[in-house]
Amino acid sequence: MTYTMNRYLQLTFSNPRSPRVIVYPNNTVAAQLFNHHSNVANVVRVAACLADDDMVLPMPNRLMNALDAKIAALGCRAVVVGLDGYISLLKADAVTALISELRNRLDANVLNADYLLSVQSKPDFAPRYQESRSVVMIDGSAEELEQLSVQAYSDKWVKTGGHIGYKALLSQNAFQYEPFGEHTLILKDLTEPQAEIGNAVNFVLGTRDVATEHYGIDANLDDTTLEFLLTKLAESGKTADVYLAEEFGAKYSNVRLALKRLLELPSDNLWSAYIWLLRRRLPGDSYIAKVISGEVSRSNLLRKYVVSTAVSVISDANANQYAAERSEALTAVGANYESLIVEFIGQTTENSDALSFLNCGTTTERIEILRRASLEDLSYGLPKQYGELFPTLADYFSTTFDYGDEAVAAYFKEYRQLKVSNTITDSFIEWAFNFVVPTTYRTRHAVIAELAGQPDTALLVVDAFGAEYMPLLLAMANRRGMNIESWAIVTANLPTETVFNTIEWDKPRTLPEIRRVDNIVHDGAAKHEASIPERNFAETLRMFETEVMNRIADGLTRFDRVVVTADHGATRLAVIARSENKGVTLPWDKKRDGEPKDWRYTIAPAGIVRPPEFESEYFPDRKETYWIVRGYNRLPKQGGKLYELHGGATLEERLVPVIVFSKNAVTQVPKQPGKKTTAEIVDEFEGII
Repeated sequence: MTYTMNRYLQLTFSNPRSPRVIVYPNNTVAAQLFNHHSNVANVVRVAACLADDDMVLPMPNRLMNALDAKIAALGCRAVVVGLDGYISLLKADAVTALISELRNRLDANVLNADYLLSVQSKPDFAPRYQESRSVVMIDGSAEELEQLSVQAYSDKWVKTGGHIGYKALLSQNAFQYEPFGEHTLILKDLTEPQAEIGNAVNFVLGTRDVATEHYGIDANLDDTTLEFLLTKLAESGKTADVYLAEEFGAKYSNVRLALKRLLELPSDNLWSAYIWLLRRRLPGDSYIAKVISGEVSRSNLLRKYVVSTAVSVISDANANQYAAERSEALTAVGANYESLIVEFIGQTTENSDALSFLNCGTTTERIEILRRASLEDLSYGLPKQYGELFPTLADYFSTTFDYGDEAVAAYFKEYRQLKVSNTITDSFIEWAFNFVVPTTYRTRHAVIAELAGQPDTALLVVDAFGAEYMPLLLAMANRRGMNIESWAIVTANLPTETVFNTIEWDKPRTLPEIRRVDNIVHDGAAKHEASIPERNFAETLRMFETEVMNRIADGLTRFDRVVVTADHGATRLAVIARSENKGVTLPWDKKRDGEPKDWRYTIAPAGIVRPPEFESEYFPDRKETYWIVRGYNRLPKQGGKLYELHGGATLEERLVPVIVFSKNAVTQVPKQPGKKTTAEIVDEFEGII
């Protein structure tokens, strides 16, 4: 017979001290039964009958004997709870044994106890037990509980986060009535599944299974790494995410610094685990996520980052985002990757989409940017993307400065385009030959003589700093917020060689001369090495960015002003003209007149009328007349400069800048003839940069 809870509470028993099994339908009723019985009886919990160090679940006969002893020791009525939690851990035959033990207690009729038992444990008692009310069935609906699942681990791999031993497990509230939920059981020295334990308990023994099921590590780590990591997690009691993040460094777990950190860390037992961590933590749409998505090791990481992954995504819709992230991360790394940039460039030479990835500021990239720019139609100016990647190249192409003469400005604009394109046109050759220097330009000698008398003013001479570089220096100064007091284009002496263009200035106020531009003119970027034009020009621009600007800045720490000028300029187009068979080698009688002094000038031979290909200059102190080559012709001197020439009469050789930098802010500068004020130039710069 089945009783309602209310009817059960009204029942009377012929022998109130007899043992009984109270079978409840659900945990709600079980709690009501417990509350009722605990008010009139002492509670005996099954878990209390286990020893703290029980790493093997005691079987029913042992457990029931322990319960008997506790009940007998009370000397009063007892209510026993926790049998269902215990039963849930057993195999079916062990459950049968427990029910048999209970029947034996009922039959003996000597224990003063009520045993709470769930109907879900399927207690098998003959009808006579219910008829005698030794087994009382309580009515009620079944209850849906979360399925019981116990994961059992060895304490070798798991030390916290679970219950060490069966007593700790069964002491949980979820095990007092019908058990439910997910639980962790930690057993000392567990090496194999235990006998008589049911399917509710899953013995997780393999390291890979422990990693997956307890720590959530789904990475395909090698056995050595996995065992090392599990040992550390067991010692620390931390989750894999927390432990690895702390070891890796929280500040590095981002797209900018993760690469740097991975390269700093040794290829030890945790390195591949850090890769697993980053795969989980970094944004899935990031560049580094793509780099580490496949097989990656400490030895191939940088190559994958710089080369192979970049090659694979250059045409991706998010290529610009990837390129920016890649640049930022490599900048944080610092060095030791330029050879890989070379490899990347080699693999993408013909791919125009690769341009956005040339953004790390390396010399190799600048050379490649110049090579690619040389293939563009520069008559419309430098394309915006090139300027963003190489700001100093954009400075070189600036058209803000007007040279004080429209024709001269137009000349140098086209000159710069042709120089970077490594080509020349017949029309420009003719223009260079016929162009006459405007009479409005003063001589460098006259301008320098005026400036030399100004107090606290230093001089910096940049050898071969021709007028083509005037926009470059002005634009760079503007980007750096430097103060420019005045500037002008002036004429150097012919021939445009240093020996004919000495500059007088007080030595204590003369800064060390910079000869690097002239050295590149003569020898290229590296002396005694063949060099391509892009490499030479990239080095020239670098020299202006660093040596020239730093020398000016240093001078302003000691003087109120620094005057920057040059002895002469140089021409790249004369060399290009010769390479394209457009530069004429002028006839010269070496037997009569000897070897010419230079490719671009020589001592005038006696008794010959000067041909139109030359200009003539007489030097009284030398008592010599010199013929200087116009345009892009040359004299038949032995040897030859491979990169640029000077000594001749073209605008780029004979026009040089004079720029006055000031320590103090310049509010307004009176206009010079044909020149703009500083304020006007700055306003125009700010409008285009």
